[in-house]
Amino acid sequence: MAPVTTRDDAAKLVDSNSAPPESVQGLELSMLEDRFRRVLTENDALAKELEIANKELFGLHQEEEELTMTWKASTAVTARQKSTAQAIAKNVQVGKRTGTRKLIDTAQHLQELHDVHRRLQSVNRQLSFAQELQQEQLATVERKIASRSTRARKIEQAIYRLVVEAQAESSLDRALSVAVAHGGSLVRSVLAREGQREALEIATREEAARREAAVVADADVADEV
Repeated sequence: MAPVTTRDDAAKLVDSNSAPPESVQGLELSMLEDRFRRVLTENDALAKELEIANKELFGLHQEEEELTMTWKASTAVTARQKSTAQAIAKNVQVGKRTGTRKLIDTAQHLQELHDVHRRLQSVNRQLSFAQELQQEQLATVERKIASRSTRARKIEQAIYRLVVEAQAESSLDRALSVAVAHGGSLVRSVLAREGQREALEIATREEAARREAAVVADADVADEV
């Protein structure tokens, strides 16, 4: 059966089938609804196509803007490169003019440096000789100081032994007091220093003896066990 597309065709179909008027109106309403649905469907399709076209157009605009910016940037870079090339060419020309003068100045400066180096070598030799002489003098002074220190140490020990021996004789107490007072602070400091040194040596020996005794006692206990 062929599709119904117009109102006249619908009417003819109804007349041929001897249909009542109500059926004709219902058929026309159904055709209108179908046509309206087709229009809506086509409208939705056109709307989607329009949205896709808008997106593509927007993308093309962005691409155009990017290309425009790239072109402007490349133009600026080209201008800068051209300016740089001109500056380099100018610098090369200036360098050619001043190169010879720089070489002459460098040669003169190098000669001056050689002269200074020779003078410094001479000064270095003199300083080395003076340092060696100073070291020899310093070693001589140190030997003299060590010899005097040893001699002073022996004198201090002798004074301390005399005082200790004199303290053992009660008859020499008065003479010893007068001698120490006559010697002044120097003799008193010598006696105090030697007394402290002797006391430290005695304490050290006693501590060593105690440790040795403790070790022997521990060994005896271990043997007994």
